[in-house]
Amino acid sequence: MGRGNPLIRRMNNDAQRTDHAYAGQPQQGQYGQNRYGQPQGDPQQQAPSAASLNQMYNAPAATSADMQRATMDDVVVKTLSMLGLIAVGGAVGWFLGGISALFGIIGFVLAMVVIFKRKTSPALVMAYAVCEGLFLGGISRIFESQFGGIVLMAVVSTLVVFLGMLALYAKAGVRISGKTAKVLAIGMVAYLVFIVGNLIFGAFTGSSMRDFTIFGIPVGIIIGLLAVIMACACLIQDFQQIDGALRAGVPQKESWRLAFGLIVTLVWLYVEILRLLSYFMPRN
Repeated sequence: MGRGNPLIRRMNNDAQRTDHAYAGQPQQGQYGQNRYGQPQGDPQQQAPSAASLNQMYNAPAATSADMQRATMDDVVVKTLSMLGLIAVGGAVGWFLGGISALFGIIGFVLAMVVIFKRKTSPALVMAYAVCEGLFLGGISRIFESQFGGIVLMAVVSTLVVFLGMLALYAKAGVRISGKTAKVLAIGMVAYLVFIVGNLIFGAFTGSSMRDFTIFGIPVGIIIGLLAVIMACACLIQDFQQIDGALRAGVPQKESWRLAFGLIVTLVWLYVEILRLLSYFMPRN
């Protein structure tokens, strides 16, 4: 899994390498242009006049929009757009039942394509959001049919956790780094191994390892709590890495993938909260 969202981290590193490359780029030719499009050559022949210097001095500073770099507003708008698509997909998936699992697989494939594709594709990102919405709508109805009111509780809980992590990051200055980040990475790999192992176990036995108990406590509760904690930590890391990518000046179009990375964590958090709540609610 790596430390935090690998997609956001990769874009952050790419942007920093680009900035460093620009910083060390030699000037072109004796009478060419520098990387800002300004003429290079004999300073006596090309010295700016007093009027041009005054005009340059009074000109407004270039903004992120002028430089076509991503801003926090771009990320927020794209994130809300994806959440809207998930909501619409969820409304449709609610009536699809078990077939919605197919869209979960399609969404996973699209996520892998978005992560490893060099160029950003807003269409693929939006397609992922729709597929995840269809998937979440289907499994949400399954849980709701067994535990009345669980979906609303899961949605509200996910929102509260997200706002709480955002407050910890923005107000309290909480950061994930060093040994904590290493432990988180190991935990996420271990959780992935557990998921794969549980799928194999279920295929042969028809049951789940989550149903086992330790001192009377279902393994599913322990695993669920750990997964929610890891998802919360990943939200903090996502905030860090989004902030770093914006500071590094990633292109405006990359705001789609920054939003995508955040949505992936939110979807994971919702599913884990939904599953965890099922252990504490009475069946219909």
